[in-house]
Amino acid sequence: SGTQVARRARGTRGSGMRLARAARLALLVTCLVSSLPRADGAVDLYDQYTGPYDHTPPNARDARALRTVRAALVGTAGVLDRWEGDYPCAHPWEFVRCVGGNEVTHLELSRLNFAGVLDPAVGDIASLEVLDVSSNFITGELPASLGNLTRLRVLNAANNRLEGAIPSELANARSLTSVSLARNRLTGSIPGGPWPSTLAALDLSDNRLAGEIPRGLGNGTSIASLLLQNNALTGWIPVEVGDWRDLWQLKMQGNALVGFVPSEIGSFLKQLTLLDLSRNLLTGAIPENLADLPKLKELYLHNNQFIGGTPAKLVARNVTVFVR
Repeated sequence: SGTQVARRARGTRGSGMRLARAARLALLVTCLVSSLPRADGAVDLYDQYTGPYDHTPPNARDARALRTVRAALVGTAGVLDRWEGDYPCAHPWEFVRCVGGNEVTHLELSRLNFAGVLDPAVGDIASLEVLDVSSNFITGELPASLGNLTRLRVLNAANNRLEGAIPSELANARSLTSVSLARNRLTGSIPGGPWPSTLAALDLSDNRLAGEIPRGLGNGTSIASLLLQNNALTGWIPVEVGDWRDLWQLKMQGNALVGFVPSEIGSFLKQLTLLDLSRNLLTGAIPENLADLPKLKELYLHNNQFIGGTPAKLVARNVTVFVR
């Protein structure tokens, strides 16, 4: 009957209204939950039509420092054009990484054919952990402000045209594990430190560094790889080298080092795999205890002024040896 049809229609409308109310309630709950503060202080917002908003907060300090670095480099046009605004970690800017928040932790500008200089503003990126500007044409001096970067672990500025002295302030970057400044035009002496206890690899090869090797260069560090070859270093190899117990490779060839090879090398550097002291002005006898290094595979001592022959114990070892 007509009455029954009307009842069914009212029931259908009632069900539709209940469903609509339930849908609105579900949407409200979703919005409330998705707007709760995150553990890192950011807020997740959701638009029902476009999806989640980018919740990354601004970081004007890092953005400003990055743009200052960009302005000092030559050849960035078309490469770093997106470095605008105050959100370097929102859809991260090219060659920038942000780990766990809105702070810039990685700046990786390797092999981009940039010239210009490395601006001291790089030292204002307080959260920076990795700085790689290797294999460019960057000139000028290494900024002393790098010493402000207490979280910096890796510094790679190899294969550029950097000049001047290595700033002593660099040793203040107390989290450093790896430093490569190889194949530049650096002059002056090697900073004596103390270097960070975390330092495991130091590559200053193929520069124009002069003076003596600092006696405490590796003291208190975890130095495992020390590359000082092809500079203009003078003086004796410090006996303190025997304290650098984690060394597995030590390369000092192509300098003007004088005196004896410290016997401490053979006595204490039990991890040493490669030792290259060739093309120096070393004298005296070759220490016999070099044959006692259990992991030694390569030994290069040629083009020096040693007296006597190669120790028989070394000849008997299965080691690649170049002495003459």
